[in-house]
Parts: sequence; C-alpha cells; structure tokens
Amino acid sequence: MILLSRNAQQIFWLGRYLTRIQYLCSQFPFKYNDDALQYAHAFCLPAFDAASLNELILNPEQPASFHQQFQYAKDNIQDLRGVLSAHAYAELNQYIKNAKENPAYICDVVGDCHEVLEAEASDIFLFFKLGQHLEQLDRQLRLKQDIQGTVYYIEVVVGLLTQAGWDSLSEIWMKLKQQPDSMHFYQFSDHIQQLFEADA
Repeated sequence: MILLSRNAQQIFWLGRYLTRIQYLCSQFPFKYNDDALQYAHAFCLPAFDAASLNELILNPEQPASFHQQFQYAKDNIQDLRGVLSAHAYAELNQYIKNAKENPAYICDVVGDCHEVLEAEASDIFLFFKLGQHLEQLDRQLRLKQDIQGTVYYIEVVVGLLTQAGWDSLSEIWMKLKQQPDSMHFYQFSDHIQQLFEADA
C-alpha cells in the first residue's frame, strides 16, 4: 500500500466514526420506544425506551454519545496531520472547531469532511470509503436493514484494494457476501485489521 498502515487504519476509522455519527444524527431524537429499543439492543446500549436512549446519546460520559464518537473522529484527524494536505488538514480542523463550539453543527460536519477527503489522494479516500461502507454494513446487519446498495459499494472497494496488494481480502469478502451475517461480518472486519497489522 502507498499509505503507511497506521495512517490507512486511522483514515478507515475516521470513516467509520463519521458514518456512525451521521446515522445517529438522522435518528436523533428517538421518538418511539420500539425504534429506540431496537437500536439499543442492536448496539448493546443500556437504554429501555426513547427517553433513556436520547439521554444516553447526550451524556458525554457514555461511549456511544455524540460527544465521545465525535472525540474519536477528532483524534483520528489530529493524527493525520502529516498525511493530509495542509489545506485539507486546516479545513477539517476548522470544521471540528466549529462543531466543538456549536454542538448542533456536529451533524453537518460529516458531509463537510467527506467533501474534503474526496479531494485528497485516491488511496486516502479509498480507506475512508472502506470505513464508511463497513460501518453502514455493520449497522444494517444489526438492525436488519437492506444491505444491497452497501454490498455493491464494498465490492468496488474490495476490488481496488485487491489490485493494490490486499489479495486475500476478496476471498473473505466473498464469504460475507454469500452469507451476510454477524459472524461473517466479524471475520471480514478482523481480516481487515490483520491486513493493517501485517503492513505495519
């Protein structure tokens, strides 16, 4: 890979965290107890109705809160200073600063970051997309949502990564594609982690 493994992994997780925030923003505040319980059970969160889940999401001490997820994304951006262009790094930091000063802006920062990273080198955006789509697939499997579109995009990303040297990824991906369940998802996710570590 052209990118250092550690940098690629940080970009990958940035994609996952921002996508997680984006979906949470689209659902928050939860209005119906059934929807809240489905989400809480899917992600093993200690909530028993819409009100308690909304409270948890706003509690900065909770790992699943807006605050914590945003902090994870912020930390990844800070660690990418030597990888991103000076312009992109400055833009991302400005978005982060705006969101920190005005929490309501957190839900807008995902799209802004996506546009900035899309303009960066293709390998940077590739790992960002891998993180995005893997996070989407994780959520869709947990919540029993339609995965067809996400599977298509992961297929494209896997093809590009295979061409770039991650030859073993396609075989594991085919197993997940043929049997899309949590077990095969975690096998695929773990294999990606192993590839990051092998390239380190």
